[in-house]
Amino acid sequence: MNGLEWGTVPAWFSAVLTGGSLLLGFYILLRDRRKEERNEALKVVTWTERGADDEGSFIRIHVRNTADRPILYVNALYSKGDGSGEIRSLPAAVPWVPKDEEIALDVPRYQDGRRTLALGLSFQDADGFRWVKDISSHDVYRQTRYRRSDPSVRLLFTSFGTYRLYWQRKRDLRRA
Repeated sequence: MNGLEWGTVPAWFSAVLTGGSLLLGFYILLRDRRKEERNEALKVVTWTERGADDEGSFIRIHVRNTADRPILYVNALYSKGDGSGEIRSLPAAVPWVPKDEEIALDVPRYQDGRRTLALGLSFQDADGFRWVKDISSHDVYRQTRYRRSDPSVRLLFTSFGTYRLYWQRKRDLRRA
C-alpha cells in the first residue's frame, strides 16, 4: 500500500478521548475561576433601612465589604415607581471601600413627586469586573462587557411572583 496510513480504530478512539479530556479540563478550570470571582463578589453584604432627616425621607443602603480586597466605584441603583424602567445611579461619596469597612448611600424616597424603588448596587472588584447585587434577592450578577451606561439600563421591575420573571430579571441585571 503506497498511500497514507490512517491508523486503526483504537488509535482514533484514543485521540478523540484525549482531545475530549483536554477540553473537559479547560472547562473545569474556567468554571472554578468564575466561581472564585463570584464568591468574592458575594462577600459584599448589603441591607436597607428607611430613614428621614430635615431634607426628607430616604432609603439608606448599607454596604459592607467582607472580601479580602477592596471594592471600587460603588453605585446605588434605583428607579422611579412610574413603571418606565429607567434606572438611575447614585454614586458613593468615597471612591473605594476597603476590607471590613462599611459605607451608606442615601437614595431619596420621593423624586419629582414619585416614589423611588431601591433596586440594587453596582460595584467593581479588585480584578476589574463589574458586578450588580440585587437588593431584594441578594443575588450577584456579573455585568457583561457590552452594556449601556448606568442611567439608561433597562431592567424588569415587577414582582418576583413567577419563575419566568425571576430569570428575566436575572438576565437583564447581567446586561446592566
